[in-house]
Amino acid sequence: MDSALHRCGVAVAGAAAGGRAMSRALDPMDVDGVMQAVATRLRDSIPIESDGAVDADGAVARMRERIDRALYRHAAGEHGLQHWRSAAYSIPIKREYVLSELLGPSDASFVEMAYRVVLRREPDPQGLNHFLHELRSGHVTKIEVLAQLRWSEEGMTKQVHIDGLLLPYKLQQWKRKPVLGRALSWIHGLARLGSLFDRQYTIEATQARETHELGRHLNMMLDELSELRGQRAGLLRNVARMMPMFERMQAAELERERAQPAMDRLYADFEDEFRGSRELVRARVEPYLEWIREVGAGEPGAPVIDIGCGRGEWLELLGEHGFEASGIDLNHAFVLSCADTGLKVIEGDAVEVLRGMPEGSAGAITSMHLVEHLPFERVVALIDAALRALRPGGLLLLETPNPENLMVGSHYFYMDPTHLKPLPPAMLRWVVENRGFAEARIERLSAHRALNAPAMLPPEIPGSKSINDMLWHMHIAPDYAIVARRP
Repeated sequence: MDSALHRCGVAVAGAAAGGRAMSRALDPMDVDGVMQAVATRLRDSIPIESDGAVDADGAVARMRERIDRALYRHAAGEHGLQHWRSAAYSIPIKREYVLSELLGPSDASFVEMAYRVVLRREPDPQGLNHFLHELRSGHVTKIEVLAQLRWSEEGMTKQVHIDGLLLPYKLQQWKRKPVLGRALSWIHGLARLGSLFDRQYTIEATQARETHELGRHLNMMLDELSELRGQRAGLLRNVARMMPMFERMQAAELERERAQPAMDRLYADFEDEFRGSRELVRARVEPYLEWIREVGAGEPGAPVIDIGCGRGEWLELLGEHGFEASGIDLNHAFVLSCADTGLKVIEGDAVEVLRGMPEGSAGAITSMHLVEHLPFERVVALIDAALRALRPGGLLLLETPNPENLMVGSHYFYMDPTHLKPLPPAMLRWVVENRGFAEARIERLSAHRALNAPAMLPPEIPGSKSINDMLWHMHIAPDYAIVARRP
């Protein structure tokens, strides 16, 4: 609940921040700034449109999906928002060119075009920076850049022909000679006076085209900004519709938290009524002491961990026999009761507590009548966490009602309203072995457990065999335990 509200709060804040950033960025002369503002707005907004009620998780997932699509469209240029480039930037790739075709672009656009045309590749950063510096400082001209690329070792392998390049390149080299070069520069300048007006017209036409392309890009971005503002408004409307639902969910969660102590106390009273006396429970679990001794558990550094320890009868018995042990339980009433008697019990989810223990730090992990309360996926998670927490040779013991017994499977199992479903012995043993435990066995438990079944008929009574076959299902042990070891 809190995380869902937090995500929606972040989304609203991001949309508002994006709008302010966009307003500051709308300087028509700052093309890169406008492009950056569009990217920021796309990242920080989460557009969503919905006319009906939505659940919290579904709404957040749709928000995430929409912003991913918007970022993809922006990256792919779906709405025409590619990076702006000079109108003279795109020159087709072919085997032969006339020199005048290549002199239109300027600055970085020219260097990038020269690499693509002459060397058939994008410029490397070192080459781009070198030629840009030379051009901007006046050390070389566009003709010299083209010539250096064309007659470089790489350029010779590409064999791109540029008609009219050689003579201007040689003339440019001669013009750089100390005495002859100055005279050649004057002569070349006088020769070009006749074409001065034509060159001026060409420059003006190029500038007009550049201005038009820049204006077109700005118009497309303004259209996109208008769409994004509409999406932001849709987001705010959806968040406003979702807030009452979040508030109801939060109120329900608070109500559950207030009710939990009462439920814990209710279940503790239920256990006192139907679980049996403390003495009876201690008598049922006493045989487990021998199994703990066999694996050497309960020593310092290899304690016994009892999951779902309840009232603590098993922990008491372990302590009386000198074993080091502690328990884990979610029920606050049970935890307080155990603490009052000096038992070490952690209040928390057993799976998470076991995952937080150092690997191989437990000598034995026991659980009496817990797994039948858990969804199957949680049972598997519990077994996995126990395998990790146990040391090699450590013992796992899972006791649960035995549905092989007809009365248990059809009636007594459902006396506890928090039971989910019975777990057949062969199935649970297979799961334990499948998750990595070894030597798994089924121990069917009848000691100190009332069967409440009719007596078997003597064999001399007619029809006794058929009747006894049915009665036998009521005489099967009402509980069983899976006992296994970590390899």
